[in-house]
Amino acid sequence: MIKKNDGISKDDICQNQFTAYVVLAVKRKRQSYIKKKQREHEKETRTKKEAEQSEFRTAGYDMWSRMEPQNEKLMAAMQQLSLKERFVVTEYVLKGKPFKEIAQETGLKEKGVASAYYRSIKKLRAEMGDVK
Repeated sequence: MIKKNDGISKDDICQNQFTAYVVLAVKRKRQSYIKKKQREHEKETRTKKEAEQSEFRTAGYDMWSRMEPQNEKLMAAMQQLSLKERFVVTEYVLKGKPFKEIAQETGLKEKGVASAYYRSIKKLRAEMGDVK
Protein backbone atom coordinates (compact mmCIF):
# COMPACT_ATOMS: atom_id res chain seq x y z
CA MET A 1 0.00 0.00 0.00
CA ILE A 2 1.28 3.46 -0.97
CA LYS A 3 1.31 6.03 1.76
CA LYS A 4 0.59 9.66 0.84
CA ASN A 5 3.19 12.23 1.95
CA ASP A 6 1.34 14.65 4.19
CA GLY A 7 4.51 16.26 5.64
CA ILE A 8 3.58 15.51 9.25
CA SER A 9 5.53 12.39 10.07
CA LYS A 10 9.29 12.45 10.71
CA ASP A 11 10.00 10.41 7.56
CA ASP A 12 7.89 12.72 5.40
CA ILE A 13 9.64 15.81 6.76
CA CYS A 14 13.05 14.28 6.04
CA GLN A 15 11.91 13.25 2.53
CA ASN A 16 10.61 16.76 1.81
CA GLN A 17 13.87 18.34 2.97
CA PHE A 18 15.91 15.94 0.82
CA THR A 19 13.71 16.63 -2.21
CA ALA A 20 14.12 20.38 -1.72
CA TYR A 21 17.89 19.89 -1.38
CA VAL A 22 18.09 17.85 -4.60
CA VAL A 23 15.95 20.33 -6.53
CA LEU A 24 18.10 23.25 -5.34
CA ALA A 25 21.35 21.38 -6.10
CA VAL A 26 20.19 20.55 -9.64
CA LYS A 27 19.06 24.14 -10.20
CA ARG A 28 22.43 25.56 -9.07
CA LYS A 29 24.38 23.00 -11.10
CA ARG A 30 22.37 23.93 -14.20
CA GLN A 31 23.01 27.66 -13.61
CA SER A 32 26.69 26.95 -13.10
CA TYR A 33 26.83 24.96 -16.35
CA ILE A 34 25.07 27.73 -18.30
CA LYS A 35 27.41 30.42 -16.89
CA LYS A 36 30.43 28.28 -17.74
CA LYS A 37 29.25 27.88 -21.33
CA GLN A 38 28.61 31.63 -21.60
CA ARG A 39 32.12 32.41 -20.31
CA GLU A 40 33.64 29.97 -22.81
CA HIS A 41 31.63 31.54 -25.62
CA GLU A 42 32.70 35.06 -24.56
CA LYS A 43 36.36 33.97 -24.45
CA GLU A 44 36.10 32.50 -27.94
CA THR A 45 34.46 35.59 -29.40
CA ARG A 46 36.93 37.85 -27.59
CA THR A 47 39.83 35.80 -28.94
CA LYS A 48 38.40 35.93 -32.47
CA LYS A 49 37.87 39.68 -32.24
CA GLU A 50 41.40 40.22 -30.91
CA ALA A 51 42.82 38.10 -33.72
CA GLU A 52 40.84 40.06 -36.31
CA GLN A 53 41.92 43.38 -34.80
CA SER A 54 45.54 42.27 -34.66
CA GLU A 55 45.37 41.15 -38.28
CA PHE A 56 43.76 44.47 -39.22
CA ARG A 57 46.42 46.45 -37.34
CA THR A 58 49.20 44.45 -38.97
CA ALA A 59 47.69 44.90 -42.41
CA GLY A 60 47.18 48.60 -41.72
CA TYR A 61 50.76 49.00 -40.52
CA ASP A 62 52.08 47.28 -43.64
CA MET A 63 49.95 49.50 -45.82
CA TRP A 64 51.10 52.69 -44.08
CA SER A 65 54.75 51.67 -44.05
CA ARG A 66 54.58 51.13 -47.82
CA MET A 67 52.84 54.48 -48.24
CA GLU A 68 55.28 56.54 -46.19
CA PRO A 69 57.45 57.63 -49.16
CA GLN A 70 54.27 58.46 -51.04
CA ASN A 71 53.07 60.56 -48.11
CA GLU A 72 56.25 62.64 -48.26
CA LYS A 73 55.71 63.20 -51.97
CA LEU A 74 52.09 64.09 -51.32
CA MET A 75 53.02 66.60 -48.64
CA ALA A 76 55.56 68.22 -50.96
CA ALA A 77 52.98 68.34 -53.77
CA MET A 78 50.35 69.84 -51.43
CA GLN A 79 52.80 72.65 -50.56
CA GLN A 80 52.90 73.54 -54.26
CA LEU A 81 49.14 74.23 -54.29
CA SER A 82 47.68 77.62 -53.48
CA LEU A 83 46.02 78.15 -50.11
CA LYS A 84 42.53 78.04 -51.66
CA GLU A 85 43.28 74.80 -53.53
CA ARG A 86 44.77 73.20 -50.41
CA PHE A 87 41.72 74.21 -48.39
CA VAL A 88 39.30 72.74 -50.96
CA VAL A 89 41.22 69.45 -51.18
CA THR A 90 41.54 68.98 -47.42
CA GLU A 91 37.92 69.89 -46.72
CA TYR A 92 36.58 67.59 -49.45
CA VAL A 93 38.93 64.63 -49.02
CA LEU A 94 39.77 64.61 -45.32
CA LYS A 95 36.66 66.10 -43.76
CA GLY A 96 34.23 64.75 -46.36
CA LYS A 97 32.38 68.02 -46.83
CA PRO A 98 30.32 68.40 -50.01
CA PHE A 99 31.21 71.05 -52.57
CA LYS A 100 28.11 73.05 -51.65
CA GLU A 101 29.22 73.43 -48.02
CA ILE A 102 32.78 74.33 -49.03
CA ALA A 103 31.35 76.92 -51.43
CA GLN A 104 29.41 78.55 -48.60
CA GLU A 105 32.54 78.70 -46.43
CA THR A 106 34.77 80.15 -49.14
CA GLY A 107 32.27 82.44 -50.84
CA LEU A 108 32.79 80.71 -54.19
CA LYS A 109 30.14 79.06 -56.31
CA GLU A 110 29.68 75.30 -56.08
CA LYS A 111 30.99 74.75 -59.62
CA GLY A 112 33.98 76.94 -58.84
CA VAL A 113 34.83 74.78 -55.84
CA ALA A 114 34.42 71.61 -57.91
CA SER A 115 36.68 72.92 -60.66
CA ALA A 116 39.27 74.05 -58.09
CA TYR A 117 39.21 70.57 -56.57
CA TYR A 118 39.64 68.74 -59.88
CA ARG A 119 42.33 71.20 -61.01
CA SER A 120 44.16 70.59 -57.70
CA ILE A 121 43.94 66.82 -58.15
CA LYS A 122 45.45 67.15 -61.64
CA LYS A 123 48.29 69.24 -60.23
CA LEU A 124 48.90 66.70 -57.44
CA ARG A 125 49.00 63.81 -59.91
CA ALA A 126 51.39 65.68 -62.18
CA GLU A 127 53.62 66.65 -59.25
CA MET A 128 53.72 63.16 -57.76
CA GLY A 129 54.39 61.52 -61.11
CA ASP A 130 54.93 57.75 -60.85
CA VAL A 131 53.02 57.20 -57.58
CA LYS A 132 49.85 55.19 -58.06
